[in-house]
Amino acid sequence: MHSLTLVMSSARSGSTLLCRDIASLGGLGFPREYMKGFGAVANRGPVSEADVLDRVARGVQKDAPGVAALKLMVPQAAPTYRAISGQRLPHGQAMSQVIVWARERFDRVLLVFLVRNALDQAISNVVAQATGVFHSTDAKLAGGRDEVALEADDLNRRILHHLVSVVRNQQVLSAVRNQHDDLALMLTYEDLTRDVDATTRALVAHARAQGFDVRRDVVTRKLTKIISDDRSAAIRESFLEFLTSEPGVWPSAHAAEFPWSGAAGR
Repeated sequence: MHSLTLVMSSARSGSTLLCRDIASLGGLGFPREYMKGFGAVANRGPVSEADVLDRVARGVQKDAPGVAALKLMVPQAAPTYRAISGQRLPHGQAMSQVIVWARERFDRVLLVFLVRNALDQAISNVVAQATGVFHSTDAKLAGGRDEVALEADDLNRRILHHLVSVVRNQQVLSAVRNQHDDLALMLTYEDLTRDVDATTRALVAHARAQGFDVRRDVVTRKLTKIISDDRSAAIRESFLEFLTSEPGVWPSAHAAEFPWSGAAGR
């Protein structure tokens, strides 16, 4: 393996869609969460850099045998770097050091960050957990369960709980991206879903600038929404109304910390 495609993100940011786009272009491997569950493995016994490389190698595709690929979520960074170096670091430092390791270990690195509006991402987390549908390819399983499951009284409190985690992860991603600004491409879920041509051009141009042999200029994609735009908007409005009436929680007081509107991370 001489090259690595490395996607940095957090849950419910559209990373599965992005990684499928990357795989469909050819020549870049297929980045997935190959480090998922690695922390539990590390806690049970010794792990090493070889174990990390073994998982990274799962992203190799036949059209580019030397190109590995990995999608690394924020919570997966610490156990990954601990296996590589033996050091225990916080998520942000660990994620940055994984990139340092990749730049030293591989001849070429395609580094892509993906973020999403924080409130929409938190809502997506809650919807996925409530319906049991986590990807668009599973949407057919929802059936109408979303309309029933999402009526729970604690829905807004669950969104608030996830929102705090989402913002923390975005802060990590933003800081790490700034540390590797010379190599990183930042994409947003909003651009990824609204202007596929523009994001594909940016991705292909960035990959070729790093020396990757991208085989195609157009992605092959099938996007299915798990819940309707109207339903999503209703959940958002309900949550914002909840904030104005919940004692001790005021949007204006936390606007800098919780970017509920606009494209966070742009």
